[in-house]
Amino acid sequence: MTTTNPGIGTDGGTSGADPYRRVLRDAFVRRYEDGADSWSEEPAMRELVPLLCTELAAGSSVIDIGAGRGRDMELLLAAGHRVTAVDLVRLPDWDGIARRYGAAASFEVGDFADMAGAAHLYDAAVDNGVLHHQAPAAYAQYLANVRRRLRPGGLLAVSLFTTAEELAEGVLNRAEDGRLSRWFNEREATELLAAAGFTVTAVRTVRRELPGLAYLLVLARRDA
Repeated sequence: MTTTNPGIGTDGGTSGADPYRRVLRDAFVRRYEDGADSWSEEPAMRELVPLLCTELAAGSSVIDIGAGRGRDMELLLAAGHRVTAVDLVRLPDWDGIARRYGAAASFEVGDFADMAGAAHLYDAAVDNGVLHHQAPAAYAQYLANVRRRLRPGGLLAVSLFTTAEELAEGVLNRAEDGRLSRWFNEREATELLAAAGFTVTAVRTVRRELPGLAYLLVLARRDA
């Protein structure tokens, strides 16, 4: 793994959005096919939905971006919400969710960036591990797409990579398979979301089982 410290808004050395999106899709397809998606069962990953539910009204409609095997989707469905799962790949776990929850669960397969023009507006969006894998030059467009899918006042719950000890400056990592992953600090996350038209309402750091690492959980409301 290599690391750099580019500021938000740089492309982090990627050759453009489309080539990197293909790299990202191929990397996640391989990880799921090989059963190497350790994050799916990571306890710290399940802390984001309870944070969202502290401000989410009963019976809300939620879009789960990068839903993976649907662990967060199931938590939201069990709580009585309606959920649309979006992911680059369709996973067999979705079949069981569809059987158990019927019309309350729906699914979209593809790149979220290509789906942002949909007419339906959601009460909330969950991003449990998508934003921090985007090319930094694409952060603003990605968040604009999220914002367009939310009604005014809608909630965004996002989980970002960080470190257990507070970071003075964010760090951009590149894995061997080409995936980028940025470690954020609270200031960067707040400023990034504010620039995209969101007001942060809650921030929480959750330590991971991996030594020295954590997730930065951020809850924000879409400005009118």
